[in-house]
Amino acid sequence: MSQLINEILLRVAKLVAAGFIGAIVYLIAVGPLHANPSFELAALCWVSAAVALLLVESSPI
Repeated sequence: MSQLINEILLRVAKLVAAGFIGAIVYLIAVGPLHANPSFELAALCWVSAAVALLLVESSPI
């Protein structure tokens, strides 16, 4: 049972990390890059951060 809880906490931690990275990318895009703030941009930033985390996690290096 503790392995299941640890797995759930790990997955939640990855979502939170993707949220933080996505928020940083969003703030950079809206601030210095002068992109129009929108929900679509926020969703794309979050998805790109999640994909980056998956790539780093599964890297063979």
